[in-house]
Amino acid sequence: MSEITIQVILQKVILNIIVNNEIFCIFACYSMYMNIATTYSLANAYMNAEPTPIKESVMWSRLRQGKKKNLLALIRRGVYMPVEIDNKFVIGCNAVQDGVLAYHSALEYYLLQTQEFNELYIHSPRNFRTFEYLGETYSYKKLKFLHNPVIKNDSSGYTLRVTSLSQTLVDCMYNINLAGGIEELMYALTECCQNDISEKDLLECLELYGNKSLWQRAGFLFSMFNHRLCLSEDFFKKCKSAMGNNLSYIINPYFCNSFSKEWNLCIPDNLQAQLKVI
Repeated sequence: MSEITIQVILQKVILNIIVNNEIFCIFACYSMYMNIATTYSLANAYMNAEPTPIKESVMWSRLRQGKKKNLLALIRRGVYMPVEIDNKFVIGCNAVQDGVLAYHSALEYYLLQTQEFNELYIHSPRNFRTFEYLGETYSYKKLKFLHNPVIKNDSSGYTLRVTSLSQTLVDCMYNINLAGGIEELMYALTECCQNDISEKDLLECLELYGNKSLWQRAGFLFSMFNHRLCLSEDFFKKCKSAMGNNLSYIINPYFCNSFSKEWNLCIPDNLQAQLKVI
């Protein structure tokens, strides 16, 4: 059974937890709150007792004790987690305020990638400095919006947050570099099928971006894989009506030496060849 006790004092969050019958605190200096759970089972006596607020100096002392005893790990400045937590997705979502896996990290979560990056892209309502832990780099990548994110509890008791697959695909089309490149994005699309995505969510995400070039890219890429995705004719009509008349490029213009007249989009001439390889 997992249990947390929260004391909000001067907009600082103190989580009292018991580890091997000793009380420790997990502290985060956020303006609102820190959503950190603990996987430790608490003693029955403690579960039925009222927690006593402690001074900040005592709290820091207990954190250092926990780290010295190899019970807690310093993830980044001001954030401690139990040492046995080594799932990079769990760490990314819980070491920052309301962290959400995004872009290529979301593709990894959904197992829709060919490469596993050592850098995780994390959206958060509060900017944070890039940090490293257990050989992984955690970088702040702000999303324009969150649309129906997937929120679930990991088996360890920690919360996992990830952009929905529909938003992930649209986000990656908007910023193909953060998708890991056009090859990674195309691989993800080859692995998707009709039941994985929502046409309604795709349209709502595209409308939230309000980017004409994105409508072109989305229409072109989704049409390439529509034998699997089974999107309606109305979906592609909407893409064409919203994309405008300007010429656009799917990636860096230097690599675009072919042209899709239907979508008024410059593309690499080896895109179809890459699709056959995938």
